[in-house]
Amino acid sequence: MFDLDELSVEFKCPGCGFSNEATTKQFRNGATIICRGCKADIRLEDHEGSVKRAKKEIDQSFEELKKAFGGKFEIKL
Repeated sequence: MFDLDELSVEFKCPGCGFSNEATTKQFRNGATIICRGCKADIRLEDHEGSVKRAKKEIDQSFEELKKAFGGKFEIKL
């Protein structure tokens, strides 16, 4: 099944502009990652819980779709 938590998000370091990657789960949990460019700590933030809210809504939508297909439903990426 599709897991939104494993979706990668690319973003630029606010300090040096180097491109970094993190999962939506890391954003949701407020993880700290190290910039691959300048090695600075970057504290990820789920602003106003938007990632958490989106994950909940998407999970609910998939459950409804699964019910509509009688449980015979799978998303592969």
